[in-house]
Amino acid sequence: MKKKTRTPLISGRPEWIVLEILTLFVSTIVYTVIIWQNVSASAQTTLEAFKATVKEVVPFSQFALVYIIGAFELGGEIMIRFTSKIEQALERGREEGREEGRQETRKVYRAWADWNKRREEAAEKGTSFDEPP
Repeated sequence: MKKKTRTPLISGRPEWIVLEILTLFVSTIVYTVIIWQNVSASAQTTLEAFKATVKEVVPFSQFALVYIIGAFELGGEIMIRFTSKIEQALERGREEGREEGRQETRKVYRAWADWNKRREEAAEKGTSFDEPP
C-alpha cells in the first residue's frame, strides 16, 4: 500500500488540513456566539462582555484544535486500516474466484473433450451421432 504523506507541522494528512481548519473555525464561531449571548445578558458594558467571551473562547479553541486534529487522525487511521483490510479481502475473493473459474473451465473442457471423443468414435464407426455438445 502506498504510504500517505504528512505535513511536518502537526504530522497530519495534507488533504485534511483545510477541513480541520474549517471545522475548527466553524466550531469556534458557534461557541463564541453562544458565550457572547450568555455573557452579554449579564455584563454591564460591551467591553466586559468581550473580555469574558475571549476568556472563555481561547481555552475552548485550544482544546478544540487538539480534539479536531485527534478525531480526524484517529478516524482517518481507522478508515485507512479498514480500507486496507477490505482491499485484501477483495483480492482474496478475486483469487478464489479465478481459481473457481479455472476449475470450472477444466470441467467444461473435459466435458467437451469427452463429447468430441464420442463424436469422433461415432464418425469412425459410421453411426449417427445426434448428441448435442
